[in-house]
Amino acid sequence: MPRWLEHGYSDIVAVHLKAASVLEVEFGNGDLVEVSPGAFGLDVITGVELDPEEGLSVRLLNGDGRAVEVSSTRIRSATDAEYAHELRRLDAEQSRRLGLRLKALREDRNLSQRDLAHLVGMPPPQLSKIESGSYDLRVSTVQTLLRAMDATFADIAGPDAPEISQRTLLKHAHRAGAPKDIVGRILARLDRSRGLDVLAQAFSWSRHSLLQGDITPVPMPVPVRLKTKGNQAVDPSPLLTFAFNLTTQLRPALEQREVALPSDASSVRANILKHHRQISLEALLKWSWHSGIAVLPMHGRGGFSAAAWKIDGAPMVVIKETRDFAVYWLFDLAHELGHLAQGHVDGTAVIDVEAPALHYDKDKQEESATVFALDLLLPERGTLLHLVRADAKGSPLRFKGAVERVAAKHNVSASLLGMVAAYELVEVGEYKDRWGSASNLARPEGSGRVIVETMFRKNLKGQLLDSETGALVEAALLTDLE
Repeated sequence: MPRWLEHGYSDIVAVHLKAASVLEVEFGNGDLVEVSPGAFGLDVITGVELDPEEGLSVRLLNGDGRAVEVSSTRIRSATDAEYAHELRRLDAEQSRRLGLRLKALREDRNLSQRDLAHLVGMPPPQLSKIESGSYDLRVSTVQTLLRAMDATFADIAGPDAPEISQRTLLKHAHRAGAPKDIVGRILARLDRSRGLDVLAQAFSWSRHSLLQGDITPVPMPVPVRLKTKGNQAVDPSPLLTFAFNLTTQLRPALEQREVALPSDASSVRANILKHHRQISLEALLKWSWHSGIAVLPMHGRGGFSAAAWKIDGAPMVVIKETRDFAVYWLFDLAHELGHLAQGHVDGTAVIDVEAPALHYDKDKQEESATVFALDLLLPERGTLLHLVRADAKGSPLRFKGAVERVAAKHNVSASLLGMVAAYELVEVGEYKDRWGSASNLARPEGSGRVIVETMFRKNLKGQLLDSETGALVEAALLTDLE
């Protein structure tokens, strides 16, 4: 430990005026030092008084009776060369940090160095030196710069004042693998002083590493199974850690409990159809929330499409489907429920990196989750597909009408039957024609994200969230639905 951090180093316990006006000072750690009047800009000292309350300064009287207050810091720096060097280092560090804060403020105001220098009548190289911490600043210069940016000292003061701009913060986070869209949404909802800390905590990064832009990947807090088509190996995205952390923070604000889900889809289907005419996205969401399964929508490009895990035994499903039609969100939810019902999520997190598909060749868990989803949503699909095939007679022009007629006769969702038929009936026209018709069938059911978000809002006890978690929820999970 440096000696200036030891107890008593700065505490003055006694002071004496010796011959020839030499000042003798005794400190609380036992040090006894002598210093001449010249160190404080005085020719001679005629009297001395110790600060009676704190012992951190002395009052010196010169020949004409003028009093000079001298702190223990000045006395120590005049008599301890290493301490004086440390103070110069700290001053340089303060100048560097002040420069960084001014630069961050300028960048957050979308001003270039040249623009700000022009506003205050300063040469751009001088502003560059100020922002790099290599220029001695006067208070008046800082005030001028702040005024030009419509800011005050409060924007750069305090230990938590930002030292990098939100633009640089976004760049560092994106370089670490976080999607720009979700980081941008988070930072847009937080003030400058909180953005850095909230972002670091949300992704389990250290504050220092985020500041420096040297971020080491942080693994998920639980074991992870990443599901991909063909079962190819991929690296987990930081968005997964973020999603898990957020669901952990949300756990107290969701009405959930540890539940035992039926392992067969038919019993789930029968339970839902007691209250609903068809298995729609809204109907499946109501059943899920009533059964203690939280279903969260999420923004963010890349990383994953859907996921399921448990927080303290309570099941969580996160859907980040990029396709907006409700039918895709319905299938994703049913697929994740399949993972939960069949025990794939016990002790681990199951992550569908790509949107769940109807067929898997190499992954038995994915295949069984898909079978569960289809048995839940469309249990007589073989018969229904045969009827569509017969009605369409191989013509893509008849495909949409065939799906509608079969769906109406058998009381199933036309959009759901259209999606499955477009995937399975490869002999009916071109791929683009079938999926074009399937999209037209899905469009009337509206946006899956809006339906999932609306249900999530109904079940979230927002009053139990702190302001920072609330900002993350609005940024990562919700869209302005007004």
